[in-house]
Amino acid sequence: MDLRTTHASWVYLTDGDVWKVKRPVDLGFLDFRTVEARRRACEDEVRLNRRLAPGIYLGVEPVRASPEGPVIGGSGAIVDWAVHMRRLPDQASAAALLQRGLLRPERLAGLAEKLAAFWVGARPRPDLGAPDLLRRNVDENFAQVAPFMGDLVERASFDDVRAFQLDVLASRGDRFNARVDEGRIRDGHGDLRLEHVYFLPPPDGIVVIDCIEFNDRFRCGDVAGEAAFLAMELEAARRPDLAAGFLARLAEASDDFGLYGVVDFYLSYRAWVRGKVAAFLAADPNSDVGLRAQKREEARRLFALARSFSGIPADAPFLIAVGGVVGGGKSTLAAALGQELAAPVVSSDRTRKALAGLAPTDQGDARLYTTEAIDRNYRAILGRAERVLASGRGVILDATFSARRWRDAATDLARATGARFAHLEATCADRAILRTRLAARRARPSVSDATDAQLEALLARREPFAPHELRARVAIDTSRDPAGSLRAAVRALEAMGVHTASTRQAS
Repeated sequence: MDLRTTHASWVYLTDGDVWKVKRPVDLGFLDFRTVEARRRACEDEVRLNRRLAPGIYLGVEPVRASPEGPVIGGSGAIVDWAVHMRRLPDQASAAALLQRGLLRPERLAGLAEKLAAFWVGARPRPDLGAPDLLRRNVDENFAQVAPFMGDLVERASFDDVRAFQLDVLASRGDRFNARVDEGRIRDGHGDLRLEHVYFLPPPDGIVVIDCIEFNDRFRCGDVAGEAAFLAMELEAARRPDLAAGFLARLAEASDDFGLYGVVDFYLSYRAWVRGKVAAFLAADPNSDVGLRAQKREEARRLFALARSFSGIPADAPFLIAVGGVVGGGKSTLAAALGQELAAPVVSSDRTRKALAGLAPTDQGDARLYTTEAIDRNYRAILGRAERVLASGRGVILDATFSARRWRDAATDLARATGARFAHLEATCADRAILRTRLAARRARPSVSDATDAQLEALLARREPFAPHELRARVAIDTSRDPAGSLRAAVRALEAMGVHTASTRQAS
């Protein structure tokens, strides 16, 4: 049997089972000093974790006294309680896959879809998202790290990170209040780490274990903060491309581009929290000497990472408008660019359905395509893009852009936000190909409602590009190989000075 020690638990592992016993500690944010407190925590752990890991948490078992010491089973007096879990294969965790170079963007996209669906059904907790509560959390974090100043964290880093986090809460409180109003504060997981995510074969699929059960204030909060935890760990592993891609896919899956307005705060916040936990273990005299040394180094790295998120973007953001007629391949091209550039794609089709309260693949009726509805949709996609650009990151728009005024509006938005701009027009002159693609869409669930009649109407009213638009316009032939179209688009963007990633530099 193997034993692993965390700041809160002793974890005993056998070939097929895991037994978790709470440590009788008081860390301020948790208090497990009594047997009754540990029993309640075990029951809460099983109940809450079954939401994202059904079939993994088997129950709570009493730990009983015996002549040989505490045991699971038997008939002795109950001296403690243990959570009983199925043991999952270590090699299937996101952390292990990342280490082996196997954590692909497609896996993280699947996780993003699962989390987006989970948050829709999770209990709203608007009381735990206000800036004043977040400030309380920040103050508590820094008070608990203060004893490590001069050892595990330099005073300059301590002061800079604290000033950054408090300044964001004070100067951008409207963003955090808007998150509350939009229903983005949920009873979530609270500890979305790479080592807690597993990619298993069916029927389990993607599961997420080890949520926080001991403190509502840590488990419940802004879903942007939840997403930032995993993104922060990817950044710490020197994979900013995967971090950016995960956030992008999550924004798309949950129609939550507003997360970009607060995510840098949460990236810094989460790194500081993880540094704090590592510092606690580094200072724990009951922990193994080797583990303590490992956690000292980990704490230093995480405190430094928290500081890096208070920096400014190293590159200007970009706004790429991908337009063209329905069936022309624009959405395929936009999605491929989103993967290639690790950038979010704001889709006119998905936005239209979200505004109407429909699921992405629900069929929309004619009311969604009136002149007023189309104008409302363009204003919405540009508004979503503006939120991303304001964070210093790039964004891709997927819409027909058949009217010149909306192409001009996209250009104006790029100019106002200091973003590099390009308009990629997906071109396919063969109408037979367009109709074939539309027929294929109608044969399966699709976010697009386009018909042959709509295609003809769009071709008839599409406004040609004016001379002032041509500098930013690039025609991409999308009639054949999608991979070839993507390569042509990337080459064109690089020639126009559009960077392929929005990296951030340490302050």
